[in-house]
Amino acid sequence: MTQILHWKQLVCWGSLVFMMAAGTAARALEPATAPPRLIEVFTASDLPPTPRDSTRAHVEMRVYELDGIARLEARLSANLSGGPGSSRNIALQRVRQVNETDRARMRHAAVGLARAAHYAIDRYPAMVFDGQVAVYGLTDVAAALGHYRAWRTANPP
Repeated sequence: MTQILHWKQLVCWGSLVFMMAAGTAARALEPATAPPRLIEVFTASDLPPTPRDSTRAHVEMRVYELDGIARLEARLSANLSGGPGSSRNIALQRVRQVNETDRARMRHAAVGLARAAHYAIDRYPAMVFDGQVAVYGLTDVAAALGHYRAWRTANPP
């Protein structure tokens, strides 16, 4: 009975190892010109990337405006009066009026800041392709894709 159990465990582990190796082999067989699956764009509100239709439909693109939290803070603190008591009351009133759209933008900006820190992105604009390659200084997705493809050609998987 224990031999059957060991045999089943061996088959199970063997299948898992085979599936992992097959996935790695399949990625290695991808052509160097294969498009990325994910493009993460790190930018600011005044540097928008080119429109999404410049990439293929099956490429997921996430745009993070890293200045999102700072812009909301600036809006909340704009034109506060000189006195600390009245400024405090105005600021509290503005904070209470922050709507769900603003909260969602702040959360998305915070996620972008965390992702940028994860990739050690130290300036923007930057685009990260499949979590592997960063291209800096471009907002044109097609141009950045050209740099990514050149890198893939020079560094096959």
